[in-house]
Amino acid sequence: MVEKGAPEELEKLSQIESEEGLELMVRSLWSTRKTGLSLSDKSRFQSLLHLASPSQLDPLLACLRCLLRKCAHHNLARDDLLKLFPPDLPPQLRTSLLSALHANRDRWKEDASVSPPPPPPPHQLEPNVASSMLWPRYQQDADLETPPPTEVPPCFQCRAASPSQNSEYLPSLKSITWTMESRGSSPADRVAIISLKLHDYNKSPSGETEVKFQLTRDTLEAMLRSMTYIREQLNAVGTSSGPANKKQKQ
Repeated sequence: MVEKGAPEELEKLSQIESEEGLELMVRSLWSTRKTGLSLSDKSRFQSLLHLASPSQLDPLLACLRCLLRKCAHHNLARDDLLKLFPPDLPPQLRTSLLSALHANRDRWKEDASVSPPPPPPPHQLEPNVASSMLWPRYQQDADLETPPPTEVPPCFQCRAASPSQNSEYLPSLKSITWTMESRGSSPADRVAIISLKLHDYNKSPSGETEVKFQLTRDTLEAMLRSMTYIREQLNAVGTSSGPANKKQKQ
């Protein structure tokens, strides 16, 4: 059984019965990009997509918001937009999603020009190059060859801070890879082994640390909910500049 990823999340949009419904969804996501969707909007979209729980909706919303940001902040032609989609997305859904993005792109670009995005992180690739890494592949079986490190795609990339003599910096994310392992005969026994490479400026200017941990389906969904909350907090305006400590949402 294939684990859920970006292609599977976007395929949930196939449940929307009309292009108008899809366009309404992407417009709502853009208009609430700084505040996050209201509970009533989330409930409406959950019903529109015939999803059993809110936890199934949040990863899809995160994927869509990433697409919307790229559409608004980069001068992408129609062919460039197509490159942002997973290659195995159903053709009809690809056409409908492309139409919705293309129809709203000019307005989004105008909105984005009023509040331009922060400077890109160091070493970030141009859109036509980075788009091929938007949907990184994972390793299906643990006994296969480990894939090369996948550079963090722009929508997940952290802004790396330069070290200074007067400040202490936390490690910043450099790359992420993962493999799949089966701990039993049931699909529920599959786990993902995640490997993160971090730049640690406290050790040396070029210091690197590797962290490994495992994720089950349940812990992955909880993490995605937490990451969605973090994204909404980062996009919020008028919030306190002080740190806010939050436990992982269960």
